[in-house]
Amino acid sequence: MGVDVVRLGAKPVSIIRLGTWEHDSIERYLLFDAVVPVLVAAVVRWLSSRASINASRRMYTGPRLCGSDNLLEWAAVSAVAVRQLSAYLASTRNQYYGLFGHMVFAFVVANLCTAITQTYWSFFVPEQWNTPMWGTGVSAESALLEIRLVINTAATLLLLVVRKLPKPGSTDDTPLTSFEETEQLLDQELVDSSTHVRQRRLSTNLVTRRPSPEIGNSILSNALFCWVGELITLVQRRRPQIEDLCDPPHKYSLDASWKRYCNSAQRRDSLVRQLVTAFRYEILAQVVLNPLSVALDYMQPVLIQQLLRFIACYSNDPSIGLRYGFFLAIAMLFSSLAATAVQQQQDWGARTLLVHIRNTLVALLTRKTMRRRTKGPAVSNGLSRGHGASDASEGRAYNILSSDIQRMSNLIKLVRASMLMPIQLLIGAYYMYSLLGVAGILGTLILILAVFMTRRLIARAKRIEVKLGKINDHRLATINEVVRGIVSVKLFGWGSRFVDLIGRRRNSQLVMLWKRAKVRSLINLCTLGSLPFVSFATFLVYSLQHILDAESIFTAIAVFKIIQRSVESMPLLIADSTSFYVSFRRIETYLTQQEVQPLETRAAPDVAQDVVGFENATLLWNGSAHSDEPLGEETFGLRDLDVQFPCGGLTLIGGPTGSGKSSLLAALVGEMELVEGHVRLPVAPDTDYQLLGSLSSTVIDNIAYVPQEPWLRNATIRDNILFGEPFHHERYEHVLHMCALLADLHTFVAGDMTEIGERGITLSGGQRQRVALARAIYSQRKILLIDDCLSAVDAHTASHILHKCLLSANELMSGRTCLLVTHHMAMCLPHCDFVVLMQGGRIAFQGTSAEALVAMSGKQITGLDATTPKSSPDKLPEQHEEDVVIRTDHTPSSDVDGDADLSYGDPSSRINSSVSMANDVALVHGKLVQEEVRSHGLIKLKTWKMYFAPCGGWKFVLACLGCIGATQFLAMYKDYYLAKRLGSEEGTGTSYILPESPASVMSWLVVYLSFGVLSAIISSLALLLTYSGSLKASATLHELLISSIVNAMPRFLDTTPIGRIMARFTRDIQAVDDEIMLGLNNIMRPLISLTITLITISSVVPPFAIVGLLVLALYAHFTWRFIKALRNSKRLESTTFAPIISLYSEMIPGSDLIRAFAMESAYMSEMEQRYSAFLSADFSRRSMSRWMRIRIGIVSSFVTFITAWFILVNIDTISSGLAGFILIYTVNFWADSTVIVRKYGDLELSLNSVERIHQYLDIDHEAPSQMPSDGALAPGWPNTGTLDVHGLVAGYTERMSVLHGLSFTVGHGKKIGVVGRTGAGKSSLSLALLRMIEASSGSIVLDGVDIANVGLERLRQSITIIPQNPILFNGTIRFNLDPFGDYSDPLLLEALQRTLLLKGLPADENSSVAAFGSLDDLIADGGQNLSLGQRQLVALARALVRRSRLVIMDEATASVDFETDESMQRAIRGVEFSDSTLLCIAHRLRTIVDYDYVLVLDEGNVVEFDTPARLIQQKDGYFYRLCENSNEFEMLQALAYRSIQD
Repeated sequence: MGVDVVRLGAKPVSIIRLGTWEHDSIERYLLFDAVVPVLVAAVVRWLSSRASINASRRMYTGPRLCGSDNLLEWAAVSAVAVRQLSAYLASTRNQYYGLFGHMVFAFVVANLCTAITQTYWSFFVPEQWNTPMWGTGVSAESALLEIRLVINTAATLLLLVVRKLPKPGSTDDTPLTSFEETEQLLDQELVDSSTHVRQRRLSTNLVTRRPSPEIGNSILSNALFCWVGELITLVQRRRPQIEDLCDPPHKYSLDASWKRYCNSAQRRDSLVRQLVTAFRYEILAQVVLNPLSVALDYMQPVLIQQLLRFIACYSNDPSIGLRYGFFLAIAMLFSSLAATAVQQQQDWGARTLLVHIRNTLVALLTRKTMRRRTKGPAVSNGLSRGHGASDASEGRAYNILSSDIQRMSNLIKLVRASMLMPIQLLIGAYYMYSLLGVAGILGTLILILAVFMTRRLIARAKRIEVKLGKINDHRLATINEVVRGIVSVKLFGWGSRFVDLIGRRRNSQLVMLWKRAKVRSLINLCTLGSLPFVSFATFLVYSLQHILDAESIFTAIAVFKIIQRSVESMPLLIADSTSFYVSFRRIETYLTQQEVQPLETRAAPDVAQDVVGFENATLLWNGSAHSDEPLGEETFGLRDLDVQFPCGGLTLIGGPTGSGKSSLLAALVGEMELVEGHVRLPVAPDTDYQLLGSLSSTVIDNIAYVPQEPWLRNATIRDNILFGEPFHHERYEHVLHMCALLADLHTFVAGDMTEIGERGITLSGGQRQRVALARAIYSQRKILLIDDCLSAVDAHTASHILHKCLLSANELMSGRTCLLVTHHMAMCLPHCDFVVLMQGGRIAFQGTSAEALVAMSGKQITGLDATTPKSSPDKLPEQHEEDVVIRTDHTPSSDVDGDADLSYGDPSSRINSSVSMANDVALVHGKLVQEEVRSHGLIKLKTWKMYFAPCGGWKFVLACLGCIGATQFLAMYKDYYLAKRLGSEEGTGTSYILPESPASVMSWLVVYLSFGVLSAIISSLALLLTYSGSLKASATLHELLISSIVNAMPRFLDTTPIGRIMARFTRDIQAVDDEIMLGLNNIMRPLISLTITLITISSVVPPFAIVGLLVLALYAHFTWRFIKALRNSKRLESTTFAPIISLYSEMIPGSDLIRAFAMESAYMSEMEQRYSAFLSADFSRRSMSRWMRIRIGIVSSFVTFITAWFILVNIDTISSGLAGFILIYTVNFWADSTVIVRKYGDLELSLNSVERIHQYLDIDHEAPSQMPSDGALAPGWPNTGTLDVHGLVAGYTERMSVLHGLSFTVGHGKKIGVVGRTGAGKSSLSLALLRMIEASSGSIVLDGVDIANVGLERLRQSITIIPQNPILFNGTIRFNLDPFGDYSDPLLLEALQRTLLLKGLPADENSSVAAFGSLDDLIADGGQNLSLGQRQLVALARALVRRSRLVIMDEATASVDFETDESMQRAIRGVEFSDSTLLCIAHRLRTIVDYDYVLVLDEGNVVEFDTPARLIQQKDGYFYRLCENSNEFEMLQALAYRSIQD
């Protein structure tokens, strides 16, 4: 009782349950008043018809059961059907869903079966072979029986082709909603009834797809997949887009699968048991359909046996006629059609089960990614000592989400094998026993024994798969880190060396793949080689007591071939099973990784919405909360925290680098694990609508988080700021002004609609930080957690953000609580309401700003700047008109350095101009990530050549074809040889072998065995040969691909999502490794078999050649339509999968911020939307495959029927032995044809991976990494750091220059500070020095050599750059400092000591930045177990190790405290850099004010270049103005003058 609501198209549809009688009176009337009585009458009539058959069961003698009453009954039923059919034809497609219920259909089918049974016993038993069926002498009873058969058949077909009537009360007849109505429905769903707060969505571009045509079709249409024809025609005619596809029925959706899993699974059960419980009905359907499919398969040997027996009987007595033979031919046709239909439904059901399981795993992985701990030292717990070996690494996560999820398709083979093979063996054994007696049982036992003998090989294959998985994880982890850190890899000149490192790991993988290939070949030899021995032993034993005749032998061969299909597939099945097992275990391991602590267990109860703080809290990074071990001081954490931050004010959180400032904010948002005490923060019930369910009963409420390392989405600037919030223009413009972003948007062609790439790769560090800040300010949240947003900007911009944003009294900031982590204590201290100072993971001080100033002045807290600003705190530094610069040239975003905003101005004057609003042209220019290129049409010849050239070219192809051809020819010739031995004795018409001596029988059976064994040996060699070629091609393509990616132009890497690149190294390389050569092997085998079969039949029965040509024409027609449509569909499937990986690339590193903003539901909804697009493409491809197979099966069934018909027509000239040979291979016609088409489609789809790889080989690359002139360089070049830049013009494109004629000269050993405003060209200069951007004119001469004539890697290895955002690799600190073992351990330890990172030294044992006790200490992915300041120090340590003659520092100490910065400056001025020229880009002017020279840039030009002391005296100069606006003028002036004295 009740109503289930599902989504059909875009409108909720109520489906009335069977028991809801009050809403379903017509159904009740039909069931009780019509169907049940008629069904009872049908059963009674059927029972009476069986009673009328005599005891011999050979003669029908019953009364006439087809009288006028039956005819009237069926006439009435037919009249109702015709009336309903006319109503159907007059209705619209979506308003009419058919005619009768299942009970009526069952009644009609039961009557049809009764009529068929009566017809069989009346005419086709041997005693009735002479009874006339039509024409002269036919009885009235026979005529009425035939009429009844026709009427039943017609009624059944009528019910098959019409569709079911809509039920009363159902809304199936409601027209589908428009797109606007769909939007309204979604909006209505996303509004909470109590709070009326609209749920945030990341994407507003909802793609509407057509409803699935599978819904509401007739039984016959669904059985034949006729509804796919329209889709195939559409996809065939043009390149499809995602909106052209059909949404799969709701029962296949991610939502439906997840709900079934949640409603059925028990949390305590294993994952396998949970899945089995959730989808038990699909599994039960497989349990029912698999035995039925096997039974129908064995119908063919039964009918072959009967037909061969009939041929033998006819040879002895032609007077019996051919009626029974033709009946057997028709029976073979219908049994083959039934087998085809059942098998396709079974396959469809198996793939439906696969879809449900894959949906569930994707949902589980998405939820796990949202809850998985990714930050802090805890992530390194799973690290091994090898680089990239972390179980928790991002590379492993990507591998699981791409390769392992895709390997779940092997589940279909496992389901079929686990259910099909035992049934096939049992039925086969029984049949063989009934046919050959003990010999049949012996053959089956030998076959089973041979299978079990491969257990050791199977175990070895499993071990190899486990090792392969680990090696592949390491490879992908390294590739993922290289791709993510490609800028650092290029800047340090490590490209070719990382290519070699990845190549070595790839070689290890190839070695294991070759071992796996050899094991698979041995398994293939054991399984295929056992079949000839089985036949040999069976026939030999049978021949001892019986004469070998065609009926027994070829029926046995037909049975063995059914078993052989299972046995032949066993090697690949074993391989797929082991792969599936390994992948499934890896998924289980991922799902058991450490999660963040549930909010319910750490949040204090009954906390007000504006309260945030800690109550006697101790929190750890390493997840030791549930450990029995005592907490040691060496375990970093936050201890004894007891603080409540004041509401509605600004709280400063300070302390030295590594003291726990960032950890304090991370603890508030749940990234650290609470050991004791409570965390006070606002929480709220999770009321958002979530398709994948709620992750927690409560979520963080009213908090916005800005991490120290900005996390941005791969979207536009506006989408990053909105972050799911509705767009309000005025609020948005004010936020842009407050965060100093207005002038930045002028530098972009598309304004705020500019896409920024993954993790904001096209923005500078300062821009990323300000966009992240704008996201928090724009949100409606009252509590702001901001981690060091001032470090990446200069003093002027920092002052603007402080006064115009954080201290603003406007409505956007009124009443908001702000917690600001910063090292700029001097700037912020006079304006704050509360101060918290951290030391060693504890709160060393908390109080007012005045109290904090006293503590800092007394050096109670180390590592803090106690200098107070001399300028007035109540106003911003004076703005000068010349500061206002509106750029008209469109400087690429990569050139914007993130310094001060060019002009802040009044936002009210900006609103009308709408600098944030982009016009249509700008939208086109602003699109950074273009749609992925999809090839169309046939696979190009160059793709085939690209793949086969490394294998050996045409020689290799011909060798493979020769081996495969020889294998199949020998396998068929052994049966033909047996057919010839079983030829009829001339002149007698009998079909048996004359009695021969046992030695004679043994001799020709040995020949038969030899052919079979030789075929198995050549088959294994062919498999080994194809594997060798596959691995050669794969090795070459992988090497070319990684080299192409590493040497690609930076612009390509900026505009290409990492998900697309990683898809090439996961799914596409996996296809090249495993699928292409195996597909070719699997195509050629049945193709050769099919060709030989057609030639043999045509030679025996020449008229069959016409049928063969017609069959080939039909195959070509269906195959052409199918392959063309499937090709486009598969390509679309590949392009819809990449956005899923891209979204995961956002979720994995940004899960902490997503949780802090309570955006889990929005991301899960986005995942559901993207996955639905992939599911539509996958559903279309699967339905196309079923459409093709059912048609190939129908054509093949008619081939079998026509072959049997021709044999009967030519029965006088064809021996039973030859007839048996033809029939057993004709019966396999459908299987061979299906395999050819399916494997060819799979082969083209696999070659699509080669196409996709080739797309990334044919991209723009940088200049050569090595040049011939490198050998002419002086040893150790450059020996000095003398730098001469003359007339340098450079830009990111040929038409867009950002450096305009720069000229300056720097002497050896000088230290140069580079300063300037946003867009001045500072970072562009550093990139030009390293040739990351090429000079269009001018020159850069380093130590007397023009760098344009030096190879890129030689140049970049000679220059050291310390970037603002250093990239660290997953591995030891030794690997990060010296990835390739070029330097000694003492030198590495000295570099760590000089950068204060080494623990245990007397001078630095209290240093809070010390992070490493030895060179073997581990660093997690991206350095997640280090603070950003510590990561910058690691980058500085790299520079100390390299000791280059030219060193470039790009805000290298921006995220460390001032005391650590001063220590770093002392190290820079020390002996390590005393013989080096230093260019330092700095926002902290105090960092460079005592350098030898200062280079001031503006708009790509040199405006000032002199000593700091001279420049600071020029009151009308740029440098003077920068110092004046920094709030530290007097200090800077004193430092500049002191540098002269020194």
